[in-house]
Amino acid sequence: NLIQVFEYFNKATDEFKLAYHKLEKRAAELDLELDRKNKDLLASLTEVKRLKNYQASILEEVSAGVICTNTEGKVTIFNRAAEQITGIQSSKAVGKNYLDIFGDTLSLEKSPYAVLNANKNIQNDEKEIRNQNNEVVPIKFSISLIKGDRGEILGAVELFEDLTEIRKLQKEIQHTRTMSALGEMAANVTHEIRNPLGAIGGFAALLERDLAPEDPRQRLVKKIIEGVGKLDKIIGNLLFVSREIQPQTRKVPIKWVINDVLEFLLSELQQTEVDIRIQTRFPRYKIEAQLDPQLFQQMLIHLLKNGIQAMPDGGTLSIHLQKTRHNTFRIIIIDSGVGMSGDISEKLFFPFVSTKPKGAGLGLAIVRKIVNLHRGSITLRSYPDKGTRVTLEFPIK
Repeated sequence: NLIQVFEYFNKATDEFKLAYHKLEKRAAELDLELDRKNKDLLASLTEVKRLKNYQASILEEVSAGVICTNTEGKVTIFNRAAEQITGIQSSKAVGKNYLDIFGDTLSLEKSPYAVLNANKNIQNDEKEIRNQNNEVVPIKFSISLIKGDRGEILGAVELFEDLTEIRKLQKEIQHTRTMSALGEMAANVTHEIRNPLGAIGGFAALLERDLAPEDPRQRLVKKIIEGVGKLDKIIGNLLFVSREIQPQTRKVPIKWVINDVLEFLLSELQQTEVDIRIQTRFPRYKIEAQLDPQLFQQMLIHLLKNGIQAMPDGGTLSIHLQKTRHNTFRIIIIDSGVGMSGDISEKLFFPFVSTKPKGAGLGLAIVRKIVNLHRGSITLRSYPDKGTRVTLEFPIK
């Protein structure tokens, strides 16, 4: 019996060992399977992360602004281009309601709310928003619904681009066409006007000579001569704006050019009773550039006189000169005058547009012509009752 017990025990032990080896083998297989599953899961997570980073990279690099909202209108994505166009940081936009960001300057009809409520996309429309500097920015936009796998609505995505440069280009094209038409008109009309105008001026001069100094008709004759002179000046300005001009450039210190103009204007101001304070801010170092001194001074005289005339009750006229990092220099002219609305200021560089009752409207057209001849740029910011700021920028070489 004892032998049988030992045999049974040995047999049970062998069976237990066999079962244990099988269990060990199965455990090893499960470990391998688990390891494989973990590797697959890690690879899957890595791929998901890579795709997510790739998608985020695309969103950040595209030139179009991208704003995504959920169904409640809260912003979930606000890419880099959206930051640049609106001037709003992503950290200050994400999580906020769309209308809290743009509601003051935007109607509901052109927002993600309209798309979410109507269940209808908006394609290639235009609207205006205000950026962080309170400047109007024209944009072209499309808004589409975001849907899940089962067709459920998850939110909306808006794609938009800044039209500011396109609008500027359109205005430049319009200005070029206007100048071209004006040039043709000036060429045809000037000869026809100047000949009889010269005759009128000549006969008026003869009348002035023949009439006695105390003759009351002398006043009328002088008015005729003055009128002829004004008309001749307008025709000359019109020809300047419309014809081809080759500037005679040379290397000139900019500070010298500005001071020369200021000296001329100060002598004129001393003959008036208007209290105009002129402030200058020039760098200590010399800034020189290739330009036509005569044309450049003519441009500055027009702009500075405009600033002075905008302050009939007196004020401050500031002139700043600065060098930029882009191998250009800037001249900034600021007056504390009456200013003007944006609608008027946008049209001022076109011929025959003036805010002065007796102005011919060619002064700023001449300014723009001279700026273009020097491959420069000019921007004008004006606000009613606050004054005007003109910024000129030119290449140094």
